[in-house]
Amino acid sequence: MNICMFTNTYLPHVGGVARSVSSFAEDLQKLGHNIMIVAPTFPTDEAHLEDHNVLRVP
Repeated sequence: MNICMFTNTYLPHVGGVARSVSSFAEDLQKLGHNIMIVAPTFPTDEAHLEDHNVLRVP
């Protein structure tokens, strides 16, 4: 199944929402689902590796 998750915060920002979305995405991916995460980009973000398909939007 293709699953798209929208969130107002995501890694590398640490918090309950970011951790939950990351955990759900990881577990669903292990079950064979295709995951896309749509999350904002922040001016202070540094380049980092994404564990999942993440689309950053301004």
